[in-house]
Amino acid sequence: MWPYLNTAICKTAKNIAKPIIAEQIPKYKIDSVEFETLTLGSLPPTFPGMKVFITDEKELIMEPVLKWAGNPNIIIAVKAFGLKATVQVVDLQVFATPRITLKPLIPSFPCFANIHVSLLEKPHVDFGLKLFGADAMAIPGLYKFVQELIKDQVARMYLWPKTLVVPIVDASKAMKRPVGILTVKVVRAMNLKKKDMLGSSDPYVKLKLTEVKIPSKKTTIKNRNLNPEWNEEFNITVKDPESQALEILVYDWEQVCIFVHLFKINH
Repeated sequence: MWPYLNTAICKTAKNIAKPIIAEQIPKYKIDSVEFETLTLGSLPPTFPGMKVFITDEKELIMEPVLKWAGNPNIIIAVKAFGLKATVQVVDLQVFATPRITLKPLIPSFPCFANIHVSLLEKPHVDFGLKLFGADAMAIPGLYKFVQELIKDQVARMYLWPKTLVVPIVDASKAMKRPVGILTVKVVRAMNLKKKDMLGSSDPYVKLKLTEVKIPSKKTTIKNRNLNPEWNEEFNITVKDPESQALEILVYDWEQVCIFVHLFKINH
């Protein structure tokens, strides 16, 4: 999981940094600032403790203690006065207490619709800087600029009441409860297409409702029969008769679709 979070966090950090850089550059008479390298390394943060809160709302609130002392590779290139220097962030440590709220809680997996993340207080960030290049020390205020850039970026993160919302599922659809049962009886099919070398087919029927991800109902397979009879009955749960439709598909046993028809439930 950490490699994917690493990529997502670095992308977000770059987006947050752009307006901060644009604001800070005039103060220090710097021409441009850009990330040459930005990765948080291979060591994920640790969570030595966590508080969990139960409320009367449909939500779960967690406050983990986050500690991170990883092996990031962060190199920033700075141009000013016709000179270029690179600054590497080293010995980066972060201590924070984020509030993570899972809401609303819903009766289907993953059992919550959104993840809300915010910081209750400004994270503690400790780091060192290494200056590279012959021109590094010739740029006035470079060291202080990078320090202020990082601190300002941290300060503008999702401090309460600012919240990062990560949608997981559509809560309006997930919260829908069954409103009825549709009973379908598959009686027979006539004059089906020939799908094998012997001039016959081995048909079976699939029944499913649109807009749901539950497995289809299936009849038995009728071997070598173009006019099969099943007389099999199925019960299918309906959540929204106005938008859902019954889909009937006839297959050959080798997964070749022979026939498709769509029926509106509310007709």
